[in-house]
Formats: sequence, structure tokens, C-alpha cells
Amino acid sequence: MKLLHPSNPLTARAGAVNRRLPTAHCPPPTALTIVEMLVAMAITLLIMAAVVTVFANVSNSVTRRRATIEMSSALRNVRETLARDLAGATCPAVPWQRPESNVGYIEIIEGPQNDYYPTPWLFDGDGDGVPDPIGNVPGIELALSSLPGSNLGGTPANDFTGHGLVIGSNTPIGPGTSLENTPTDGRGLGDGDDTLMLTVRNEEEPFVGRIPIRSGNASPSAAAFANWGNEEIESPLAEVVWYALENPVDPNRTFAFGEPGYRTIYRRALLILPDVDYGIDVIPGGVDTNPGNVAGVLAGPGAVRVLPPDVDRTDVSQAIACLISFQERYDLSVRLEWDPLLPSSNTEPGRWVLKSNTLGDLTERENRYEHHGYIGIAAAYGTIDRYYPFALASGGVTPNSVSDVLFVSDPEIGNPAEGAEFQTVVAGLPAALGGGYAVVAYEPSDTETTSMDRVYGARPFALVNYSTASPCTARAVLNEVNQVVHVTRGLVPLGGSRRGEDVMMTDALAFDLKVYDPGAPIYRIASGTDFLIVGPNDPAWPAAILTDANGPAANGDVAIDTFESQGAYVDLGYGKRSPAFGVSQRYTGDPLLPVGALNLVAPIAPQFWRDGFVRLPSQPTSTAAPLTTLYANYDTWSWHYENDGINQDRDSGPNGRPTVDEGANGLDDPDPTIAGDPRLVDNAADIALYGPDDFAERETRPPYDAALRGLQVSLRAYERDSRQIREVRVKESFVPE
Repeated sequence: MKLLHPSNPLTARAGAVNRRLPTAHCPPPTALTIVEMLVAMAITLLIMAAVVTVFANVSNSVTRRRATIEMSSALRNVRETLARDLAGATCPAVPWQRPESNVGYIEIIEGPQNDYYPTPWLFDGDGDGVPDPIGNVPGIELALSSLPGSNLGGTPANDFTGHGLVIGSNTPIGPGTSLENTPTDGRGLGDGDDTLMLTVRNEEEPFVGRIPIRSGNASPSAAAFANWGNEEIESPLAEVVWYALENPVDPNRTFAFGEPGYRTIYRRALLILPDVDYGIDVIPGGVDTNPGNVAGVLAGPGAVRVLPPDVDRTDVSQAIACLISFQERYDLSVRLEWDPLLPSSNTEPGRWVLKSNTLGDLTERENRYEHHGYIGIAAAYGTIDRYYPFALASGGVTPNSVSDVLFVSDPEIGNPAEGAEFQTVVAGLPAALGGGYAVVAYEPSDTETTSMDRVYGARPFALVNYSTASPCTARAVLNEVNQVVHVTRGLVPLGGSRRGEDVMMTDALAFDLKVYDPGAPIYRIASGTDFLIVGPNDPAWPAAILTDANGPAANGDVAIDTFESQGAYVDLGYGKRSPAFGVSQRYTGDPLLPVGALNLVAPIAPQFWRDGFVRLPSQPTSTAAPLTTLYANYDTWSWHYENDGINQDRDSGPNGRPTVDEGANGLDDPDPTIAGDPRLVDNAADIALYGPDDFAERETRPPYDAALRGLQVSLRAYERDSRQIREVRVKESFVPE
């Protein structure tokens, strides 16, 4: 082998290469830098925020959609039930029905509130921007209320201006509040104090209700009333009642109601079962509970309860309390009667009996649900008893003073250790609505409302005693433990263990009944460069009709050329309840026009213009003292008042003797009065006119002697989560096909 010499350049280069140190290689990084971590976290948070936002939007959308579906479903259920009831009405919508025709009845009660003054709890009469109290109870706190508001203003001719104005005064809500921070004005509420009562037939879907058990040891023939059992039964016929109750301001914090101002819609169906027979064996000391042995006198078919003998003929208030306690426990349409032939341990025979109704019985007002007609002071009629007109609801005619509410209990259930304490709130009425004073509300007079010493066995009979032929109505609202937590003039729901069974809808804003009046005038008014068509339900209508009536010729289409047509759905007594903002009183609408002026305006006389209070034929005008106040009534009425042997109008003939049933005796009786309507009164000098049994000879008269062509019911609800308002309307025509 040949060795290279170190001096050889090739050899030297190779050696240099071999002597070079090896290069060190850095390993890849094992973690992120702080900057990289911050960037990654920022991106992650952005993605998470986007995802959360998407889910929130989806969730809110689902919530709103679900709330809308639930509210729509609830409204649809109420609408369909109401439509079935109206379609199944058994009675022709015409007054003067005869009980022997066995057709039942239709009755509509229009409360004093309307869409423009929906509740007295929102009324500001002193103009301070805050709702006034009612008696000692404060108004609704608008700054805290969730009631929906509106942007409606206070000028009758233009209802599209204004914001946050208090009802009654049209002043800004609260002192110094800005428009941005203005709370609700509560104008999302509507009319909610109307009542619909009628008899209904439904063969396809019979009514189901609770009645006393018909056999066994807990039946009426074998046990005391407090120990009766119950069973469910079906019937194609029922007396059906629709109404709403407003959540009141609750100063005693009973927590029995929802937020003040909202309404709850109720439906009560009382079965018509005239053929029930419990075989009640009546003995002088009470009822024989030994089955199979008739020891006394059988009460007969239809009798469902015989009151104890210590409730004698003069104990009318206790008899009514027994009727109420029965209707609280059972869903049976019954009436209260005095049977003078049943044995009693008293000196005179006779017992109070609850009997099941027929359709013919219900034609008579005194046999209907909650039509008590109690006069508690003998000076009014001479005897404490039940009297015509048996009003369902009325503010009465009362002295200008506070009166206590009395509560009478069923003696077979017993009284609480301490009674509830409530008193009246009284206000004056316009002269055209009868004048005087009426009970406009009730308030607690003691703070211990929910004391356990004030637990009733069932809803008691509430009454206010003062000497008058026109008493106010009062009813107790019970909570789930049977304590009286509120008193109102209208109908009340079931209490105690049955509380909630008659509920149809909560958080309602309106339950409004309107009847079709073919004579209601419709006007055309100017609004900028356009024209608006307004009817009795629009704010600008009162100004239009007042201008029409006060025109040169007092004949709209000739004098002013604003009269358009006639016919609209209206509130009963709409002519006496002005719907203009800032015009009406707190508890009643101000009178708008006298009937005479209206007759000059309208080619067809309106049928439901008058106030709708019950009056006697000798006092038919709107300024006469009424037998009822505040509540207008449409009733199919009963002819039996004209031949029942009772002197309803309390008049007398020339010899001073009472004239009874002079409108159905076949004679041409002279009218002993000259104070009535000159178109109807028989005479000005005791002369018989117009022939036998004319209208002026009748002892009673329906508030509206006109056929009911159609009825419209508006249902408005509010969903708080989505803050949505929905309204549906149900219409029923009563014109025969």
C-alpha cells in the first residue's frame, strides 16, 4: 500500500474534515408560549360566545314560540268551549218568555267598567299622576306593575298621540318621570266585569258535575249535610255561567291572588237534573236517617236538601247561606223554596227545601244561580224576605256612610270562632244614573284576614243591611283554607278544596260582552286629509255624536254630513257610559245624551242605549230611581211576574187597595200614577186607555224590551315571558234561520 504524505493537500483536507466537531441539533418545543396561549384563549372565547349567543337566540325563540303556542292553545280552548255553549243556548233571545214553555233563559250583565276605564284601581282623579286609593286600599303601583301599557293619549278626536298617561286624568305617570323611564299606564287592560248566564243543551258532549251521592250511608236520606258524599254524573242540560274576577290590590298580603289588575276567567256549569229523587224522609225534628222506613213525609222528587226546623220562615238569610254552601259543594242547579206542608217542630208547619231546577224554573229570575234578592230590613217592604228584581249584581242605593258586611253561615256547618271583617266603600252617582250613593267596592276593616279563627266551613252569605228597596250585592271570595280574603259585588269562584276547579284562563286582560244594536249610529270624522269611520267603541265617537245632536237641525246626515250608517256591537247602556278618555267617572260612565236627542239623530232608534237598570213600568225613564244600579242587564225575562199574585210594582187603586196582576187580568185598568212615561201611562186623570192588559198595566218590565240579534265575546290574554297579547272573539247570532 502507498502511504500519502502529510504535506499532500488531499491528505490535509481530509484530516481537517475528520477533525470538525459534530453539530448539536435542538429538539422541537414541548409547550406553547404565553402569546400563543393568549391568542388561543381569545379565539376559544370568541367561538364560545358565538355558540352561547346562537343557543340563547334559539332558546329565546323556542321560549317565545312555546309561550305563543301555549297561550294560543289556552285561548282556543276557551273560545271553543264558549262557542259550544252559545251554540247550544236553549232559550230564544226574546223577552217575556213563559215558564211553561220550558226554554230556560239568557241573561247578560254589563259591569260599570269598559275598555277606556277598565278598572277603578288605575284611576287618577286628582291629577297627580298616581292611581288613587279606593277607600283605604291603595291603587295599583304602576312603577312595579307588569300590566301591558299603550301609547294612547287623551284627546277624544285623536287616540294615536300621547305616552304614559294615567287613566282618568291623562297626566304623565308620577312626578318628574321622563318618557324613557315611564312605567306602564295599564291601558292594555280591557272590559273585565261582564257576566254571561244561559241554559245550554249539549247532547254530543254532556256536562259532567258533582252531585250528592244517591245511595249509601253518606246520602241525603241517611246522613247529615256535613257528612254527605258525592258522585259524578252527566247531563245534556246545564245552567252555565261565564265571568271574570280581577285580582284586587291586597293590603293584608293574603297571597290569595295574582298580580293586581289581571283577571281570571271562570266558567261554572250547574247540571239541570229535575228527576233526581233522594227519598228524603222529613220528620218534625229534622230528617229521618233510617233507610227503608218512612217515619214522616217524603220531600218528593227534586228535593235535594231539607233544612233543619230551626231555620224557620223568617230566617231567610240562613236559608240562603244553606243554598250557597250546597252550591259550593255540588254542581247542581237548585232553587230555594218554602214548603208549608212539611212537618216541623215549630208552632207552624213548613220547611225550607232545596229543589233541582227545570228549564221552566230557570226562566224565573229568583230560581237562577246567585239571584237572591234579599231585603234584610223590614222597613223596606214590611217583611224580611227575597224580593223582585232578584238582581245578580248591583251597587244598590245606599246612604253616604260606611256599613259593615255581615257574614251568615250554614247552621249545619257552623260559624268560625271569629267572623271576617269588611266594610263598604261608597261613592255618588250621576243624576241620570239614578243619583244618590252606591256601594262601589268593599275593603277589609281588620288586618287579621288570614287568622285561623276565621276559617269558614263553606262560603258564607255576605250582605249589607240598610233600609232600601235597592240593596247592593256582596259576595265573599275564599282562599284554599276557606278564609274570606276579598269581598266583591259580582260573582266569585269556588273556594276551599275546590278552588281552581272552575278556572278557564289566568292572566286575562279582558272578558268583554257586546250585543248587536241595529240602531247604533256610525259616523265619519276628519283625521288630517283622510276620514275615519267611528262607532260606539271608538274614542272619537262621543264627540261625533255630540256634535251631531247639537247641530242646527239635530239630524246628522243633513246638518253636518257625518252620519254614515247604523249597526254595531256595543256595550249594554253605551249611551250612558262615555268612552272618551278623561270624560268618564271612576265607577260609572257619565251620561252622554238624553233619549230624546238621540231619537232626533238616529233614523232607527237604538235598542241598547239606555242604562239597562231594572225599573218599574211606572218609572221607565232613565232619570227615575232604579231598583238596580251600576250594572246593565239584558234578560229574556219571565211572564210569570204578571200573573203570580204578587204586587211587584206595589201600587194601589183609587180605593187604596193594592192592584195585583193588572197587566194580565183581562181588564182595562186605569194607572193610578201620572209619573211614568207619557207614551205608556194610561191616563192623566184616572181614565182607562189603550185597551185591556196593555204594556202600561204590567207590573214589571225587562231592562231592554228588544230581541237580541247577536252577541260578541272578546277574550284577551297576556303572556308575561314573551310579553305578547293575543285576543280572540266569539260571535253568535240569535236570529232564527
